[in-house]
Amino acid sequence: MKKSMLLAMPMLTASPEMKEVAIADEPKKEKTYWGHTRMIRKYRLYMNCVIQDGILKAAFYLPDHLRLDGDKPAYEVFLDKENRQFLTYDHLEKKWRDAKLDRLEWPGDAYYTTCWAGKEDEDLVQAYFSGERGGALGILDFQRNVRDEQLDRRHKRITDPWDQDLAQVPELPKDWRRWADKVAVRENFIFYHYKRGGAKTGYCTFCGKEVPISGHPYHNKEGRCTRCRHPVVFKALGRAGYFQTDKYYAYLIQRCKDGFVIREFWANRTYRKDRLPHSEPYWHEFRRSIYDHSGEVRSYYWGMYCQRETRWIAGSPCYYSYAGDQAGRVYGKTLPSLEKNELRHTGLAEWIRSHPDTDPEKYLAVWKRLPQMEQIWKAGLPRLAAECFRFCDNVRKLVLHPDEPGLIRALGLDAQKFRRLRQLDGDTETLAWLQLEKKTGQRIPDEMLHWFQKERISAKDLLFIADRMSLVQIKNYLQRQKQYFDGSCQQALTTWQDYLAMAERLHYDTSDEIVYRVRKLRQRHDELVLQSEAGSLEEQAEKMAAKYPHVDAICMELQKKYAYTDEEYTVIAPQNIFEIIKEGRMLHHCVGNDGAGERYYDRMERRESFIMFLRRTEEPEDPYYTLEIEPDGTVRQKRTLFDRQHEDIEQATEFLLKWQKVIAARLTGRDLKLAERSRELRKEEFIQMQKDRVIIHTGHLAGHLLAEVLLADLMENTEVMQPQALPAAA
Repeated sequence: MKKSMLLAMPMLTASPEMKEVAIADEPKKEKTYWGHTRMIRKYRLYMNCVIQDGILKAAFYLPDHLRLDGDKPAYEVFLDKENRQFLTYDHLEKKWRDAKLDRLEWPGDAYYTTCWAGKEDEDLVQAYFSGERGGALGILDFQRNVRDEQLDRRHKRITDPWDQDLAQVPELPKDWRRWADKVAVRENFIFYHYKRGGAKTGYCTFCGKEVPISGHPYHNKEGRCTRCRHPVVFKALGRAGYFQTDKYYAYLIQRCKDGFVIREFWANRTYRKDRLPHSEPYWHEFRRSIYDHSGEVRSYYWGMYCQRETRWIAGSPCYYSYAGDQAGRVYGKTLPSLEKNELRHTGLAEWIRSHPDTDPEKYLAVWKRLPQMEQIWKAGLPRLAAECFRFCDNVRKLVLHPDEPGLIRALGLDAQKFRRLRQLDGDTETLAWLQLEKKTGQRIPDEMLHWFQKERISAKDLLFIADRMSLVQIKNYLQRQKQYFDGSCQQALTTWQDYLAMAERLHYDTSDEIVYRVRKLRQRHDELVLQSEAGSLEEQAEKMAAKYPHVDAICMELQKKYAYTDEEYTVIAPQNIFEIIKEGRMLHHCVGNDGAGERYYDRMERRESFIMFLRRTEEPEDPYYTLEIEPDGTVRQKRTLFDRQHEDIEQATEFLLKWQKVIAARLTGRDLKLAERSRELRKEEFIQMQKDRVIIHTGHLAGHLLAEVLLADLMENTEVMQPQALPAAA
């Protein structure tokens, strides 16, 4: 439709009948459910129309204009059913619009339920579109259909390549139904008729026939089938009703045009009382990953696409650090052929034979990230191989020479230490100790190795001092110092490392034994803390501002969005890094430290989280609590003197809930996107801390898990709409 031709069409004007109805329709006052008063009319809109050159032109008039004897329409809508197009000219704004009727600006409530049109105009619209409805609703039906068709075409441009890619996926094997029922689902039962003295025979769901029963069966008792030797659960037919087995993951690997595809299913069985002992097997395929000949992977999952249809959707491939357990049985008949060709360099088929329950896609993700994994499990190191799956990056860090073809050299060991690693069935911790042994040339006896592991001290914890003291000296020193640290060698070690770091910053000669092996460690550590805090605030702020150049500007932005005050409390933003350091020094917590405080500036630089100050309204200049917040107002931490919380935080928490509600209305779409990313990073950090079992070593929370302390401190902003999670990747 050409706009110039549309504007050249004769303008429709309001009819006398239309004006009479509008004048007679006096506005009336009505109270809403919430007690507000509003003006209501029977008709909120008036319409007439005409067809010219195959174009339907509909004019819409506002009631207030008609009551003042106005003739011109507010909107003129042009519709072309043949070309499936529509356009609207807005006479109020003097511009063209492509919105549907329900997206134009109308006074009052939804217009299309109260639009007046003459009988002739109603019928004209219905006849033009050959639809079920006439008038404004008939026009809206056409516009919605056009939009749906446009959306379908737009989606097809995206989904057609997906469907073309997935067309190479082969059909399921002919025996897939039986395999899924017998192998993938690993729950089997023997159903029997109860008899006094015990049943002698029953129906085994794996064998599919009557089998003898040894012993005296009881309902829900575990046992084994005397025929197939599979584990079973006995079920009395008189007591068994409707039930389902657990869902089990199952995998099918098939050759395809580009390489091979890994298909992921879950399978289970349903038992109904009227069909016992027979079941209804069921499986559902929810993921496909196509691996081409170059090793690249394209993954798809079954889900709801754009809230319109359930179909295959392109998604992320399985990631090597994925922590979920989706191990399941793998269909075996396709493996021998694939092992000779597509899988010959991966070791996947051998892995599946030695690990019947596995996630092949996770295996390939880890193998690509850590090629030595295949050598590790083939070398007889099951614990280390298992850690490759759970903590791939931890193992990868210990592969000191990744380009070496041999595993011993790649791990940075010699033959003797590698044999010892195998004898101990070593994990990453054992490997790290043996690497330290080779690096220092000091043999670590098994009893000393067990002592360090008992005290939960890892090899990397000793790297800061291993160049100056032998492992025996380190052990003896920690044994002497632990009495001053509540009997904890680990806490003594952390304080020792912190002490030497401060000594280096203060230009002490840390190679001198009198410095690095100080007799009164705790006392000397506290002295250096006071000495460090006496440093120039201005110098520290200047250094941090140079390292994190955007933090000062971000601080200036925070006040407008996150500041809030009431009669008792006030939340304010720091003006710059100098104020953050000053606050930390005055409250003696980590925000004011040179080293520990840097993680907060780094998060602010990336807009992951921000530092804010909570003050009493009567004392706005006196530090009270320091807050770490996420972009949506979620409070990660709230700490006062010496990283503590007092009983008064409960009252302040009530204020913070009110503060979250207020700032929720100020947030923009960008803030919510930043908050979503911040939330993901926080969860990843918590998971890693839980895996590493990071413990607080100083202060009143010493001995507590850091993740648990931070989780208890967390205050999520429930006033903000959380984005819906994406479907989980395999």
